Amino acid sequence: MPNPIVVSMTSGGTMKATTVSMTWDEINAVIDRFSFEESDLRNDDALRLLRTLNPLVEPLTTITEPGQTLVFSSIGSLHRLPLHALAIDGELLIKRNPIVYCSSLTVLNLVFKKRKALEEKKASAPTNIISFDASLFGDPPSQPGKKALKSLAQMFSTSAQTGDASTSSNLATALSNANLNLLHYHGHVTFQEGDPKDHGLELDDRRFTLRDVFNLELASQPNSSGFHATLLGCGSGMSKTSISNDVLGLVPAFLYSGAGSTVSTLWPFDDKDAAMYTRHFYQDFGEAGIIDLAKANQRSVLAIMEKRPALYHWGSFVVNGYWMLRVGGK
Repeated sequence: MPNPIVVSMTSGGTMKATTVSMTWDEINAVIDRFSFEESDLRNDDALRLLRTLNPLVEPLTTITEPGQTLVFSSIGSLHRLPLHALAIDGELLIKRNPIVYCSSLTVLNLVFKKRKALEEKKASAPTNIISFDASLFGDPPSQPGKKALKSLAQMFSTSAQTGDASTSSNLATALSNANLNLLHYHGHVTFQEGDPKDHGLELDDRRFTLRDVFNLELASQPNSSGFHATLLGCGSGMSKTSISNDVLGLVPAFLYSGAGSTVSTLWPFDDKDAAMYTRHFYQDFGEAGIIDLAKANQRSVLAIMEKRPALYHWGSFVVNGYWMLRVGGK
């Protein structure tokens, strides 16, 4: 099998294809060795192993600048890895650049169109009104997590659906709201490698799986809002790639079915990290304007990294989809 090719396109439309100095066999050997167990992710060896894949991002040295937002569309099992933890010239990529992921450029184009329609709707609102329809769900397993969810509810002047209110019917109702701007879930998530279609949010009455998301047919609604979904559950961003290279999991399900962007996690996490992430990610949502979700994610990840530098703590948080979100008027 030939060496993989990195195809890049700049904001100006310039396209460049570069052959990577690693073979697919070498890449797959690293993927097979990489462990998602907490004890391994806390070990510096995990980051060292991951950085043997640095040749995948070396071409970015000459075609991108620090601070530019980078969009990664990976293939195969690379979807599972935190490529933002790779390094260019010794610098962590997530420190150098805001990073966004997407399963394909087709999906990115789809969610861009949804979000653009939402932004046009918001742009017509009075500039002095912050209009943001948020629905919050879940039962965080830690006190810091519960506190973060409560603070978020206060920020958006709403009530979080917790306990026996965190149900599949309430979530379906929230997702069917054509004016929905934000879905925030903080709780348990289950992923089964053998049947990724059962990947789902653990609500009070049952698991809300990607089958449920698809069945809502949100994308077919004429006023589909292109909302943002933050899914803070252990492994909410985990996925399985089919033989046809389709990615199966909650994140692609939400993006195909109505969301414009998501935040998710690549492995089970410490709930204190999720609480810290929440505090930093939403800090600019209180003012009308455009929120750059890629930069919000970068800020949050680096804040966690400063306090807890092991890959386990900061490496799992990722943004998928279109990264610009309007809050309130123009």
